[in-house]
Amino acid sequence: MGSASRAVSCLCCPCKCLACGLFSCLCSILVSLAVALGILVLILYLIFKPHMIAATVDSASLAQFSLSPSSTLAYDLNVTMTVRNPNTRVGLYYDDVQSLAFYKDQRFSYVPLDAFYQGTEASTKLSPEFRGSQLLQGDVTAAEFRQEQSAGNFAVNVDLNAKLRVKVWSFKVRGPKAKITCKLSVPAPGAANASPFQPTDCKVWF
Repeated sequence: MGSASRAVSCLCCPCKCLACGLFSCLCSILVSLAVALGILVLILYLIFKPHMIAATVDSASLAQFSLSPSSTLAYDLNVTMTVRNPNTRVGLYYDDVQSLAFYKDQRFSYVPLDAFYQGTEASTKLSPEFRGSQLLQGDVTAAEFRQEQSAGNFAVNVDLNAKLRVKVWSFKVRGPKAKITCKLSVPAPGAANASPFQPTDCKVWF
C-alpha cells in the first residue's frame, strides 16, 4: 500500500520526487567527503605528528630602568631568547616578527625583527634590544615600581608575535599567528639585593 502511495505521489508530482532524490544524493556525497577528509587529516597527523613550538628566554638584563616624577619610564633592556621547532617533518617560516616589552600590562617598547626560517628540529637565537623612554599611566604603577626597585627585581613581560607559514616537503601553507609570552624577573640595575636572572620558559599561543 505504501509503495503504491509513493508511486501515485511521484506520478502526480515528479518534480518533488526528483528533488528528494537529488537531496539524498547530495547528502550522501557530503557525508562521504566529510569522512574522507577526516581520514586524510588523521593520516597526515599520524605521519607528521605536529608539535607546539617552544621558546625560552636565556638571558635578560637592564642597563637602565628608571621612572621620573612625571611617570616617564627610561629603559635599556637586552633579551636573548631561543625559539625551537621540535617537528621532525615540518619546517616553519616566521613572518612579520615583532617583539614587545610590557611593564604592569603597559607596553613601553616595540622592536621589529627580521623574518626567518626554521628547518626541522632547528633552533633560532633572537636578541631584541629595547631602548628609549615611554610615559606610563597611573599612580599604582609608580607605587609598584618603587616597591620592585626596593626588592631588587622588576617583573617585565616580553612578547614575540609572528605569522607562521608551514613547509611540508616542497609545499608551503599559510599557518596560524603565533604569540609567545615570557614573564620575566629581571634584576634592577645596580641592585645589590637582586636575584640573578634565571632562564625562563615562555607560553605559546595560537
